[in-house]
Amino acid sequence: MKTNNLIIARENYQGPVGTSPFLYAGDVCNNRCIYCFEMDLKFYDKGTESLKQEIAAIRKKFDFINFMGQEPTLRKDIIDLIKYAKNLKFKQIGITTNGRMLAYPDFVRKIVANGLTQAVITVAGHNAKLHDAHTATRGSFDQTLQGIKNFILWQKKQELSLVLNVMVTKLNYQELVKIIKFYLDLGIREINIGHILPFNKNIVSSRKIIAKMSEVVPYLIRVQDEFGALAKFLFVEYPSCVFPKKYRHLSFPCLEESPQKTRLDLCERCEFKIRCSGIHPYYINLYGTKEFKL
Repeated sequence: MKTNNLIIARENYQGPVGTSPFLYAGDVCNNRCIYCFEMDLKFYDKGTESLKQEIAAIRKKFDFINFMGQEPTLRKDIIDLIKYAKNLKFKQIGITTNGRMLAYPDFVRKIVANGLTQAVITVAGHNAKLHDAHTATRGSFDQTLQGIKNFILWQKKQELSLVLNVMVTKLNYQELVKIIKFYLDLGIREINIGHILPFNKNIVSSRKIIAKMSEVVPYLIRVQDEFGALAKFLFVEYPSCVFPKKYRHLSFPCLEESPQKTRLDLCERCEFKIRCSGIHPYYINLYGTKEFKL
């Protein structure tokens, strides 16, 4: 089974705080996801030259890069930026996207031709009812699904990596097994299952969206047990201490170092502490710390 370089690097990366191969390039989005912590933030267009400077700085420390933040495929200069990264000889150039622009075959052709080697596509369901309830955008599932299918066609032609980001909320975690099976049936073999974290102090609204990690874990274990031989899974933003010991190696607790997170007393005894920043304080406000154990 083919494994992508980006996931390997993220699993093993132990670099200094503040360095990251993930470039926040988007400043607008065509979805209004109910779990998005970026939605109400004030983003600004850094400009092409500014982003190229950031790309060059990333290249000094990494041989892979991922364009992310809001919806980077909506940038008018995204092809130029991808081509610039290619000219700097990154071994892997990825983009994290809702996949809707990939529904246009000519767009897929252009980004691949200019150097893109990986698409990381975010979903929240396996049908329009569930997915669109999360994106708050009617028709988004149909377009994202077409984008996935279009990229799979190119993946068969070239050495491309396709990673699925499944975002877990209180609305969909009990459907996880069905969601994963649906996308496995499409041919996807690399899947990140990511926990939605609260990024505000409004506990009432957060409880409607944020699932309790310990309640999700049995579904993650079932996914691994039923489909682990078919695909590579990472359980993102789930600290190892919320899993039974047998499954702790599947934990990927931090996409990036987060200064907002806080360490628990047990963190100092944890073998995974070097790649985990702890627990977000807003999550602790919601559910406490009793579910985290060594």
